Amino acid sequence: MKAPSNQGQSFKIIAAMFGILAIAGYVLWGSTGIVVAAALSAFLIYSVSRASPKMLLKMYKAKPLGARDLPELQDLFDRLVDRAELEHAPTLYYVPSKMLNAFATGRDEQAVVAVTHGLLQHMNNREIAGVLAHELSHIKHKDVWVMGLADVFSRLTNTLGQIGQFMLLFSIGSVVLGGTAPFGWASVGVLMLAPMASTMLQLALSRTREYEADMGAVRITGDPAGLASALQKVEKAKKNWLQAVMPGRKIPEPAMLRTHPPTEERIDRLMALTQSSDAPRPVPIPEPAVNPPQGYVVRRRPRWHVMSGLWY
Repeated sequence: MKAPSNQGQSFKIIAAMFGILAIAGYVLWGSTGIVVAAALSAFLIYSVSRASPKMLLKMYKAKPLGARDLPELQDLFDRLVDRAELEHAPTLYYVPSKMLNAFATGRDEQAVVAVTHGLLQHMNNREIAGVLAHELSHIKHKDVWVMGLADVFSRLTNTLGQIGQFMLLFSIGSVVLGGTAPFGWASVGVLMLAPMASTMLQLALSRTREYEADMGAVRITGDPAGLASALQKVEKAKKNWLQAVMPGRKIPEPAMLRTHPPTEERIDRLMALTQSSDAPRPVPIPEPAVNPPQGYVVRRRPRWHVMSGLWY
């Protein structure tokens, strides 16, 4: 099935983020600043690419699922991995959380897909297949690495902006006494606006990769309606949690400040694909319902994270 690709747009956003970083470096130290920014970027990108997902999994108390743990889920996951044609099969993890969520992390042999207790508890097999395929699509398109790259550029740009602001602050005394400021007003504006611009591009990149993962999930499952139904449940659960954590919160979050596109827009795109005549054959869904492990009780309330949203 043919679907519009966002790869070109993602490349342009990444290039723009590095361009902003290079400009900030140039404002601070001239040509040397560009070299420093590039060298730091290369070092941090290498470090990110070598990082293990174990720390993140430990933070969420995630546990690996073996062949005997939730066999219906493992069977469904194995079928989706085959359909995704990945070079290395990711490991499936279980997160003891009431939140309806899933995430992918790691690369190549270390790739991991984690699903929460709440997602397994409240979704049927068809919806779970859509969510798993969405995460497998992230892995196939190397989105973990791409977003790590964007995060490096964004953090470095923010750091250079702070360095420039500190340099300007410490030079105020000299300016008052008749000295010269280290930067002109245009340079000050660049150093102040660069971190904001880089963050906005990072968020735009995240939304672009989510759209691509949705399309990739449909290519894997052949069932856009299944993923659309899962997204509806996640959105409804998120609103319920928000009302519990932040009562009275009714102001909608601006689209440009979201890490994910509006759910309604994602669902509309998916449902439009149900009419496609060249959709792939739907993946067989195991009949026994996937049930989460028994005996787990969540006692603490969910927390709100600025960049990643609501989590347990």
